[in-house]
Amino acid sequence: MFRGISHITVDTKGRLAMPTKYRDVIAEIAGGQIVITVDHTDKCLLVYPMDQWVKVEKTLMSLPNMNRRVRNMQRLILGYAAELELDAQGRVLLPAPLREYAGLDKRVVLVGQANKFELWDADGWDAAREAWLLEAQEDSETNDILNQVSM
Repeated sequence: MFRGISHITVDTKGRLAMPTKYRDVIAEIAGGQIVITVDHTDKCLLVYPMDQWVKVEKTLMSLPNMNRRVRNMQRLILGYAAELELDAQGRVLLPAPLREYAGLDKRVVLVGQANKFELWDADGWDAAREAWLLEAQEDSETNDILNQVSM
């Protein structure tokens, strides 16, 4: 569903314009409604069409919240979740707490992840990507898997 990387800009008011190629899909499957929340492991945001978010939220709420780690994850992901709607120009206003969490300023990268997007600060994305590539080069098991995929 959502593939590829888009380099986009957040304007001075904190608005982000969703790339055109995704607007129609989000309008069709989710009525233009999205949920943006924090990633509990990386300093990026997760952007879900509403239909996908409902599934994630249901799964999160079914986890055993007596487990401290699960409860902390629920606090972060559900606590930061913001329901937003694309405007007529395909823009959304990113809430300040979300922008602050991910360190989003002007240049951002929207990364398709099939059923959702990740939204990264451009410099943070570049640094993470380089670290992942280096890690993959050093990890023979990962190299074996990647070699099988690229055949």
